[in-house]
Amino acid sequence: MKTKKVSILILISLSLITLSACNKDSKTNQNSSNKVEQRQQLDNSLNKVDNTNDPKVNENISETNAPSTISKIVGRRNEFIEKLDNIQKELDALPEKKDSDAGITNAMRSYYGISYDMYDKALNEIYDLLRNDLSPETMSDLQTQQIKWIQEKEAAANKESEQYKGGTFEFVAYNSSLYESTKERCYELVNNYMTD
Repeated sequence: MKTKKVSILILISLSLITLSACNKDSKTNQNSSNKVEQRQQLDNSLNKVDNTNDPKVNENISETNAPSTISKIVGRRNEFIEKLDNIQKELDALPEKKDSDAGITNAMRSYYGISYDMYDKALNEIYDLLRNDLSPETMSDLQTQQIKWIQEKEAAANKESEQYKGGTFEFVAYNSSLYESTKERCYELVNNYMTD
């Protein structure tokens, strides 16, 4: 039963990630189409030049047509660190935070649920940006890591809530664990895959 729950949660998480990718704004789509058009124009102009006997030209063509090896996104790290820091400031200002700190179980459950949702949304935004801008090789590695991380996150949350099985604190422990893991993962992806 527990593995079914974990499998369902993983499936739902992956579905949400896929759905969020379908919900890109037109600016991202326009940027992608501009990149494709630029690449096609470059390919067309390279095809028009027929200097196959010149080794320098052949060397330049093979360098230009080499697959993208982008392993980090340049210039976005500070922007996303600031976004993540602002999420925590917003969470700290919630009325539920004060009651949660006072130990009121319903407030804690609400606060950690909201916290998890906000960081999960940020994580999806970060992941979508990485998926669009990183090289296919880097993204393939990241996707494997992300699936493993989701499994570990769910296992840790289940382990935390297991201590309070049947009690009112069970869901608080579960949501708190999800929130902490997801927040940490957001910062980890930004620091590992983005630069200033």
